Amino acid sequence: MRRLTLLLLAACAFMPPAGLTATNSDEAAIRELLRAQTEAWNKGDGNAWAKDFAADADFVNVRGDVFRGRADIAARHSAILEGPFKASHLSLSIRRLTLLSPTVAIVETDHEVTGFQRMVPGIAPTASGVLRTHMKYVVLKSGGTWQFVAAQNTAILPPVQ
Repeated sequence: MRRLTLLLLAACAFMPPAGLTATNSDEAAIRELLRAQTEAWNKGDGNAWAKDFAADADFVNVRGDVFRGRADIAARHSAILEGPFKASHLSLSIRRLTLLSPTVAIVETDHEVTGFQRMVPGIAPTASGVLRTHMKYVVLKSGGTWQFVAAQNTAILPPVQ
């Protein structure tokens, strides 16, 4: 956790020069993490879904629950993919990929989950049979490999009537 805090402070202090973007290989590597994560969800594999999180990553789910570490993130996702989200389908699109430094990126995504068995307590589907969320990831490149070090998922609630 201390490493993540120091990393984020350093990234916030870094003012990227105009036009700093991810290299083609960096962007491709980050996109591959998200592709693999989507595939894992659609196979119902919570361990594979969490495999690209750092061992000490933080994850905030749609209810605001905080999970610390890859093992905790994997356990929670295994439980929901075997329970209320069993046989569900995830579609993901990248809204924005911002390189803060050569080793730190922020990725903003839109998720759409369909085919779920039931909704988790405290969350309402965005529309009948559809849960849409915005997920924001902090991604760190260490030893030439990109990993998620933090993520927050925010449910898009149904319109107020």
